[in-house]
Amino acid sequence: MTHAAHELSDWGQMPQRPGLYLSMSHGREFPLQIMRGRGFAGPKIGPLLYVKTTYGQEVTLRFASLRDAKRFFPGALDKMPKLQILEGTLVHDGKCYGDWDVCFIDALFCVPRQSVSPTPAKA
Repeated sequence: MTHAAHELSDWGQMPQRPGLYLSMSHGREFPLQIMRGRGFAGPKIGPLLYVKTTYGQEVTLRFASLRDAKRFFPGALDKMPKLQILEGTLVHDGKCYGDWDVCFIDALFCVPRQSVSPTPAKA
């Protein structure tokens, strides 16, 4: 079975750059929301250098650059933002995700960047 590079089922939007990502899914508005179905796909946060979970309460991410961190955490002051785990869900940007994994996304699966071509001059 072949998938288009950016259309793997249940994976949501694929990133533009290859690397290590925290991928979240089974999204909901609040931790104990009664779900009908699988919920919504969450973001793929990265690329990352590492992901660390502490006592099942907190997830620390390490970005290579502050610029990448600010794409997902606009108020970030450093390259190591933290996410909280609440009632078994990982919280990001006011949404809760029941499933998350850390994965390497190869360039084959990345969404190509949109190239901007110059507008032809009118004669």
